[in-house]
Amino acid sequence: MTDITGQITISSARFSEIKKLSESLAEFKKAVEQSLLEKATQLIELVFAGSLNLNASDIHFEPEEEKTRMRLRIDGMLQDVASIDKQVYEALLSRIKLLSGLKLNISDRPQDGRFSINIDASSIEIRSSTLPAEKGEAAVL
Repeated sequence: MTDITGQITISSARFSEIKKLSESLAEFKKAVEQSLLEKATQLIELVFAGSLNLNASDIHFEPEEEKTRMRLRIDGMLQDVASIDKQVYEALLSRIKLLSGLKLNISDRPQDGRFSINIDASSIEIRSSTLPAEKGEAAVL
């Protein structure tokens, strides 16, 4: 079995705080939109913990003309969460690639990787895929 490359640790206090912000999809959308101005690390914690709390099976980042659309797969349906500014998405994508052990300079070919999220004593393994798209590089977790 291949070793997992990166890990994110979310403290119990931060996870509890995010659970309160993500009790519904509407509340989660609002929290993500408000946190888009924060650091990529804080945004990624919010995205992962909120997605776990909402029982999302996938997180999709889909580049568009001016922004990148973030969507969650909940109960088999993709739900729009936020439109992320290109610069914020580039920072987020770089962080995801680093965690997943992917090459930062490759955006014209698909790449697959993995990392884990540690919350309390639990460890959740995340598979990541990046792939070239018409308007930029898409990512699915």
